[in-house]
Amino acid sequence: MLSNLFSLAVLAKAVLALPPPSEGQQFLGPALAPDACPIDLPFSCTNSTPIENSCCFENPGGVFVQTQFWDYYPAIGDNDSWTLHGLWPDKCDGSWEEFCDDSLNVVGKIKPILVDQFRNDDLYQKMVKYWKNFNGDDESLWTHEFNKHGTCVKTLRPSCYSPFKNNQNIYDYYRIAVSTYEKLPTYEFLAAEGIVPSETETYTKKQIDDALTKHFGEPVFFKCNRYNAVQEVWYFHHLRGSVKGEDFKRIPRLNEPRCPESGIKFYPKGWHPPTVPNPPKPPTGGDRGFIKLPDHPGCLIANGHWYQYGTCATYQVLKSQFGGINLKSSKGYCGFDRNNQFACGPNFSPSKFQFQFNKETKEIGYSGKYNWCFNPAGKHGTGRFQQIPVKLSDGSDDCKDSFKLKFT
Repeated sequence: MLSNLFSLAVLAKAVLALPPPSEGQQFLGPALAPDACPIDLPFSCTNSTPIENSCCFENPGGVFVQTQFWDYYPAIGDNDSWTLHGLWPDKCDGSWEEFCDDSLNVVGKIKPILVDQFRNDDLYQKMVKYWKNFNGDDESLWTHEFNKHGTCVKTLRPSCYSPFKNNQNIYDYYRIAVSTYEKLPTYEFLAAEGIVPSETETYTKKQIDDALTKHFGEPVFFKCNRYNAVQEVWYFHHLRGSVKGEDFKRIPRLNEPRCPESGIKFYPKGWHPPTVPNPPKPPTGGDRGFIKLPDHPGCLIANGHWYQYGTCATYQVLKSQFGGINLKSSKGYCGFDRNNQFACGPNFSPSKFQFQFNKETKEIGYSGKYNWCFNPAGKHGTGRFQQIPVKLSDGSDDCKDSFKLKFT
């Protein structure tokens, strides 16, 4: 107890001693210096007891995932570098929060924040070069990544600065994301082991796995696309202290690679699939089908509730702009209401509610979770006309009867 009080006293003294940045001064580091936090803090996800000071310990997002893309069709970024996608604060079990605080969202353009306010044109130029969006609108990707993931980084909250300078948390998120990306040159990792882009050469999953593990120091997650071509890499970390101190520890992946055992392509940028004469036109509006609960009669109706005797609603599975999928019924896009219940209607934004879809099992998930349960508190109607909302399973007593949502 005395040790904890002493650590907090040292923290308070260090914070109060920090001079505020003057207007127009280039901001090179965090307002809350890394050494303001106790030096004996454990890494995130490794503590046996709760850490009270949330400005010095990341929780529940204790895993930081640095993600990169190899976009060759269309070609995005330099021919000898992967592009930065984001820095994600996942929970210790691999699930995550998203869009945590709308009051912290980026409003307006990002360039004035980086260049005009914080005088860091070098950071902006690196983002322009390496943090690329496939549709050419890079700022929309930057905004999305901060709003979805940056607002969930607890040690970047304005209350963790003393004093807080407007947009400082936004600046820090981009600064740290780029800094972490620069320490992980995926192209160089692979090339050092003879894995280079080629239209004809193929590689095994073990070759890619061994190469990335050798240079990162821990097993890495990677994913292939429909052409059996490697296109995505995720690097996992734990964190000690505030994220502003960037004291990351590399850890093994929390997901297994999603590539075939052999015949993997690493296409050069600019490669495109062979032209097929008179190709069939793809269906418009995404896949359509029902959402059912295995081992339960009935299905989900248009408002998102489970109904045992009614007509199943037709749902659309639509590709989301920045990854994942959107779900849509005749009521509108789907998301979660104020009671954290799955629901569909005109008030849900497709840019905010991005679901996951396992193409092999046809199961629907959200924030890395695929277990759902009923919410009896929200049921309405009687007898055969009773409707019951569903929600993501949280492991509580109310969610003992968990199930999957399956698209059929």
